[in-house]
Amino acid sequence: MASGYQQDSNQLTPGFYRVVLTMTNTSYYPSASATTTQNGSVNPYDWNAPAYTNAKVMSTTQATYLAQGNIRWNNILNALDGVSDCRIENVVVGGNTSGTDATTQPTSLAFTVVFDRDSVIVGNWNKYLASISGATANGTYTNADGSTGTAYNGVGGSAVSSTAVAVQDIITNAINQTASRSYRVYSLAAGGDSQAKVTVTGTGATAANIFSTIAVTQVSGTTLSGTPV
Repeated sequence: MASGYQQDSNQLTPGFYRVVLTMTNTSYYPSASATTTQNGSVNPYDWNAPAYTNAKVMSTTQATYLAQGNIRWNNILNALDGVSDCRIENVVVGGNTSGTDATTQPTSLAFTVVFDRDSVIVGNWNKYLASISGATANGTYTNADGSTGTAYNGVGGSAVSSTAVAVQDIITNAINQTASRSYRVYSLAAGGDSQAKVTVTGTGATAANIFSTIAVTQVSGTTLSGTPV
């Protein structure tokens, strides 16, 4: 029986991507829109996060917007995990007193997403884009094995020609999603939380505008060398 090592093309090939959302433009990430489901920006924290120093004095409106921001965050996580197994690391929140003020929404958010196999992302997202009515081909992308495929304009309007752009487009799409869920919303009157149906919509900005507020940079990756079996 042979004992030599053989390269397996199905092994894990982790890729690390740093994502930065700049949410300072209140036209793109409103805090006081008359369409209230647009408010809340993107917030990784629930009301009882240890970082908050004033969560228990939130008004009903503030508590609802916090919940909406957290649902958008969960939409992002579900979208990223849906394209490839991943984990989130090194989350940094800014703008609301560096993430300690529950009564105001974040204006910046950074995190690292680590994909177990990032080589499939650009191809799979382009397949999704190609399935959308009116999809527009725009150049090509290159797979890890050197093969190429047709790139399509993403929901943000840019050609999805790399994994980083695909991640940027996936997050854009997630932020623009409409979603409802049962959520623990803090109540000042009750002195605690209770289950409530919370609905979020897109923030009111165009997909292209949201796309422009997201930066994605590959900070580390794994490439198979030799001839995998």
